[in-house]
Amino acid sequence: MQRILLLVLTCISYLVCLSQDERQYAFAHYGTDKGLAGYDVRAVVQDDAGYMWVGTSTGLQRFDGTRFITFYNRKNDSTSIPENSINQLFRCKKNKLWLLTGSGHVGVFDTKYFRFKPVAIQPAKKSSLLADKKFFTDSHGNIYLLCFKSELLVYNEKDNRFVSAASLMPLPPNWSIISFCEEKASGKYFIGTDSGMVVYNSNTHKQSYSGHNVENEWLIEQYGRIPFVAPMLLDSKRQLWFLTWPPAVGGPYFFCINLQSKTTVLKQYSFFPLIKEYYEPNAMMEQKNGTVWIKGGNIFARYLDKENKFQLVHNGYTNDQSIAFETVWDLQEDREENLWVATNNNGLFRFNPSQEFFLNVHHYNRAKNTPGEGSALSFIEDNGTILMGAWGNGIYRYDSSFNNIPVGIKGIVEKNSVVVWHMLSGNDGRTVWMGTQPGGLYKYDRKSRSAQYYDVPAVEGSTICQLAEDKQGNLWLGTNSRGLYKYSKTGSGYDFTRHVDKINAVDARTINALDYDKSGHLLVATNTNGVYVIDTGNNQVLHHFSTDGPANQQLPNIKATAIYNYNDTTIFIGCGGINIYNPVKQTIQPIRMGNTRPSDVAAIQKDRNGYIWITQSTGLLRFSLSKKNIVIVFDRIDGIINDHFIPGASASLADGRLLFGSSNQFVVFDPQHIDLTDSLPEVSITGFKVQDKSLLVDSLRNLKLIELEPTENNITIELSSLMYNSTSIIKYKLDGIDKDWIRTDIANQAVYPYLPQGTYTFKAITEDSEGTPGKNTTTLIIKVKPRYWQTWWFFGMILFACLGIFLWFDKLRMLKIKATESVRNRIAHSLTEDMGNSLSSINITSELAKTTIDTDTERTKEYIIQISDSSNRMVQAMYDMVWSINPENDTLQHTVDRMKNYAAEMESMYTPSIIFQIDEQAKDVRLSMEARYEMLSIYKEAVNNAARHAQAKYIEVNLRYKRPALILCIRDDGKGFNVELVELSRGLSEMRRRAATINAKLTLKSEINTGTSVNLVMSK
Repeated sequence: MQRILLLVLTCISYLVCLSQDERQYAFAHYGTDKGLAGYDVRAVVQDDAGYMWVGTSTGLQRFDGTRFITFYNRKNDSTSIPENSINQLFRCKKNKLWLLTGSGHVGVFDTKYFRFKPVAIQPAKKSSLLADKKFFTDSHGNIYLLCFKSELLVYNEKDNRFVSAASLMPLPPNWSIISFCEEKASGKYFIGTDSGMVVYNSNTHKQSYSGHNVENEWLIEQYGRIPFVAPMLLDSKRQLWFLTWPPAVGGPYFFCINLQSKTTVLKQYSFFPLIKEYYEPNAMMEQKNGTVWIKGGNIFARYLDKENKFQLVHNGYTNDQSIAFETVWDLQEDREENLWVATNNNGLFRFNPSQEFFLNVHHYNRAKNTPGEGSALSFIEDNGTILMGAWGNGIYRYDSSFNNIPVGIKGIVEKNSVVVWHMLSGNDGRTVWMGTQPGGLYKYDRKSRSAQYYDVPAVEGSTICQLAEDKQGNLWLGTNSRGLYKYSKTGSGYDFTRHVDKINAVDARTINALDYDKSGHLLVATNTNGVYVIDTGNNQVLHHFSTDGPANQQLPNIKATAIYNYNDTTIFIGCGGINIYNPVKQTIQPIRMGNTRPSDVAAIQKDRNGYIWITQSTGLLRFSLSKKNIVIVFDRIDGIINDHFIPGASASLADGRLLFGSSNQFVVFDPQHIDLTDSLPEVSITGFKVQDKSLLVDSLRNLKLIELEPTENNITIELSSLMYNSTSIIKYKLDGIDKDWIRTDIANQAVYPYLPQGTYTFKAITEDSEGTPGKNTTTLIIKVKPRYWQTWWFFGMILFACLGIFLWFDKLRMLKIKATESVRNRIAHSLTEDMGNSLSSINITSELAKTTIDTDTERTKEYIIQISDSSNRMVQAMYDMVWSINPENDTLQHTVDRMKNYAAEMESMYTPSIIFQIDEQAKDVRLSMEARYEMLSIYKEAVNNAARHAQAKYIEVNLRYKRPALILCIRDDGKGFNVELVELSRGLSEMRRRAATINAKLTLKSEINTGTSVNLVMSK
């Protein structure tokens, strides 16, 4: 009676809760927001590399699990697809991808180089060109193109065209083919036509049909007269599935015939009892595991072999993991047993029925006959069944398959609304304690299936949300608003009106969790004051952990929500995340679970493999304590319809299954069935971009080395495992750039915005959920060519240029040294000559002085004066030479200073007034050693002649710089002389010689009784 009532309630609430004849799976949905070209998806297929190819009404797409690449028709490009509307995708045994477009174009698309090759159609009937078409194949590798209700064509590879297949698969006259399938073992083809069924034996080349059953086919005998047979499917069990829908019949009927046993499995099966609206099946398919599916317009169903019926896939939006469609155009299975669903109005879907790990259990509000809205708060096993307490909706009982069955507890009405927050199995194994709202207790006896209610006045009506029983049989009561209490058991009975004492040492109003450590001490998780450790014997607080205290004894915050005793030295505490408490050392260690996860913890359980399962307000986590603290997240994408879990709502069943309660349901699963240790695939490089321009990956794979120009140093490498239901992750590393392995982000890309010149090895690996890396490493060698100034030949050229420049400078240095040496030699030669002349003059004069010293005193004095002048000139010449070769005197200012010093000497010896007029621009002119020496000598000779011989009273020295010449002009007002008469004098000859030495021009003008002018023009 209860089952009937439940079924009625289910039918009434059909729009919210699924009926027994349909099931909701967890679908991954791909729409335009994920990169899909359009929501009208006509076809889907997987190629041999693992890519999914999607045919839409707006283009052909390739999907690698992360990104879609779209191929469109391009004008004036014969290698592009002929049109954007794709009706069917077909992969033949040679792994070629065949395309059938909306306008009937047929061809092969190269999945590596993205080129389309058209194939001609040459039918025997012109009407075939306009007919609906579909690809088929057989065990011989023949590729057929079925022209619906017209004829069957076969591909002629030599001529690259489809031609009539009448010789391969003959039909009775005027019978039009609409479907067929092959039985490989017998060589028979089962053909559906508009007039009946045909069995063609390719070994005997005989055909059997109604009225012509030459090979006594049982199928023809029983069902040969059924017309309009399409579609057809021969499954792995030798069961022939087909549908018939004659024009005069109101709806389609399904048949399933077992050819092995010659029995009828389904006969005239109709979906009208399940589907109240119009539906139009268009195909059936069998998975590798033998599951048969049917799909089409307003129909998507799975055949349940044991029940011998179909179960609908729930069609309609209930959450983000549901499916809603008008027509399922295509249904294909990939190598992971994922099913890909192509719909006409809602894009592409993917799901895996074999990996639906989580069972979502909803309860019903028995008072309102509506889906239950209360949170699932508590669970406990009871004699092979499970009791569940839902807030506001009461206590429920489920069998081991989680079908709702009668509660059946004496003392609690069937349609109860008892709010049970916590259920505790007593030490005797027979008693179940239930904490209720408002503050009371039910004592449930498992053996007698009866319950007795106890009021607990001490808690003042506060909800008893946590229970614990110590070794002495005392009950500890955690309340929602009054703190912690202890009931001290004094006899065989229970009297909760007495012996209930508040534990004032626990300074908190709300108790969220209670549990024991190995010593029997009680751990108390509070809502506002951290965690207490209580000695249950004397009720004293042994330890108090909060946000204060030593660093290794601090909790992240004061709100503790869950406690789970993992083993003697490890207790998990949910408080601002997961913390591990060591009761032996009294230390607390926080566990990092990633920055993207919330910090709340609702409940904690351990499975048989030692994994910790943690619920939060946004999902379920599996935590591995012994394997790198790896956390795996499960949520709505994995089939948990409501992942908003409730604090404290959890249980572990004897068979290993775990239960967790959420806001309006609870979820059940067996951790043993959740095998996340995938066989790790090799990482595939699905895209390679240089400067944001895509390159053909298959062309790059054929290269041992990818060479890029110096300006092509911005690269993006797109990666994929080509596994669509895998928990594995991808890590990559570029040797020379990355020090450690880097985990890819959601885009599965490795981006390097700037690569210096050099050769790099790119590596990529997969890693499973346990942190174990895959055996295969994908590698790619990339070389960024250097710019010309970074090449060896450029460095060599620079080296040779530097060497040449060095040698040139060295040559210049040597030339300068030689020139300096030459100048010094000339100066030395000039000095030697001067000194020689002076010494000769001194010698001659001294000899003359000897002869006249006794006879002519006056003449002797003159000789001595001459000797003194000659020696003085010789000394001055030596001083001038030393001065001129000093590099510090290479500016004209230093020369002018020297000239002024000499002028001062002349003014002291004679009485001329020597005036200098120096051009400011001339002061910074730098002269060579030889130039300043010779110019100074000419100056001295001119001034000496003017002061001494011409007896000038006024001498003007003018020095100016008129680019590019330096001009020295010396004028005096002396006696003057006839230039022609003294042309060969020693003084003038020396001045001309010195001027010639420095390539200067010397001009001398003189008039008797007027004065003399000496001009020296030196090119700078």
